[in-house]
Amino acid sequence: MKRIEANKLLKPMSYIGGAISEWRLLQQLEGHIAPAAIPFETRVGFMKSVELLKEAASDLSMRTSLGVIEAEWDDAFAQIAVNRPLSAHELQRLANYGERVSTVFATEACSLALMTLAPGHAAYAAPERPLFGEQVEEAFPTASAEIADAGRCRAAGLWTACVTHLMRALEPALGALAAWVGVTPKANWNATLNQIEARLREIHKGVDGDEAERWASEAALQLRAVKNAWRNHAMHGRTRYEEDDAVRVFDSTKYLMQTLAGRLTE
Repeated sequence: MKRIEANKLLKPMSYIGGAISEWRLLQQLEGHIAPAAIPFETRVGFMKSVELLKEAASDLSMRTSLGVIEAEWDDAFAQIAVNRPLSAHELQRLANYGERVSTVFATEACSLALMTLAPGHAAYAAPERPLFGEQVEEAFPTASAEIADAGRCRAAGLWTACVTHLMRALEPALGALAAWVGVTPKANWNATLNQIEARLREIHKGVDGDEAERWASEAALQLRAVKNAWRNHAMHGRTRYEEDDAVRVFDSTKYLMQTLAGRLTE
């Protein structure tokens, strides 16, 4: 999934269109008014807008648009960099370049399948930092891909898929808790949790400390609750989730994994 902000497409197209209209008007007025140099802000804005479309075209593999932009980029840049009034012919060349870029880009974009993301969840598609934090990333590295996929599914509104990836992300944490109490994880969550809970009943406060016993017991209890409330239903196709439920599972899983990452590692 590639994320492109709408403003990176709409604003450049709008700016280029405005510049073209202005230059066409100046062509028509040549000889009727005193010529003036194109304002610096307009020159910079035009080339920056074309550059933004070039970046978008590259991200979206729009080869035709890239070819059109690059073919006359140097000439357009050299022409617009001149700090003097441009002739009608020069203005026409710039306007023609802008029109070719806009027309080809819009035409090629129509052949793409684009997906809009809800503003409240769009940031989860391509976060700048790990969604569950650096500590979880370091403690449970094999869960990273599942957490990232959960974020992408949340951004795309695929709520059941989001919950499924979250449950898969918890697997390394469950295994780490089993190792912490000294048992070997079994093939399914229920058997593993049974072993963990049996081992915890053997922990004595005088040996392991009251705080350690309480923390491990709470962790096992939360994982048991996750298994019964969400994992069994998501992984066995018993329930389909909607936005509110998926967001609640996401936030709860994040909190649980952050808690476990405070003591455990894979």
